[in-house]
Amino acid sequence: MQTIYQTRYSFFHPSPGWRSTASKEKDLLFDAARLERRAYFFEKVTLRSLADQSDPDFVLNVLASEDMPAPFARRLTEACKDVLGERAHIVFGSSDAPARVHFRTYLWGHHSAEPWCTQVVLDDDDALAIDFNERLKAEAEAVVNLRSRGEKFGCISFANGLTAIFRGGTLEMHRLSKPAINLGLAIVAPSNSRYNLFDISHNNVPRERPTRVIYSRTPYYIRALHDDNDSRGRYQEDPVSPDEVVKYFPLLKDLVTEWTVRECQ
Repeated sequence: MQTIYQTRYSFFHPSPGWRSTASKEKDLLFDAARLERRAYFFEKVTLRSLADQSDPDFVLNVLASEDMPAPFARRLTEACKDVLGERAHIVFGSSDAPARVHFRTYLWGHHSAEPWCTQVVLDDDDALAIDFNERLKAEAEAVVNLRSRGEKFGCISFANGLTAIFRGGTLEMHRLSKPAINLGLAIVAPSNSRYNLFDISHNNVPRERPTRVIYSRTPYYIRALHDDNDSRGRYQEDPVSPDEVVKYFPLLKDLVTEWTVRECQ
């Protein structure tokens, strides 16, 4: 079964729900300083976490805007290819179509021969634990085999992770437990179907989609909060030291040399 991580990267398209001002205005979205900051988190956090996966059997489908300035479009393409090689597929899409259409078009065009496919939401500044893909594959097989009557697909949500707050040169981390959070949310469905997680608010997934929620004692993702977030910066106050979780996220070894760790009591 093919696993596809789907990442929106400074993709411009009006969407419902709360979005940052920058996500609604092209001049702000494609401001060079902002794109530089976004590239930092994508390269140091998101791509690094994919490179560290214990099971490398996956592909990354990045959706960026066709209007992205050329130097940053080249940087995005080169960074993905340098880290993931042929496993990375970058699409520069038109704002005339929503993200779900672009991701579906890629899926149908490249993986329709697969009976089933696992599509995973991964934001461009978030990270996955080193064994996320390995664990996800086992759970995806279970979804196919254990569907209840009438279920044509299934969703998977790993509820336990971390929040990393990057503010004013400091890094502060907290534990996070929330089912159906956007982090690493996956859908297991026939590859030629229309099912797509970008069709629905992730908060509504457990209520409106057949869902397996997995709780654990260890974190499976990092949600990054910083001044350029495209979603609300809320978090649960439950501090944790990077030293306690670096074995799940080796990328923290580099981040703690570039940011001052703020230990919270």
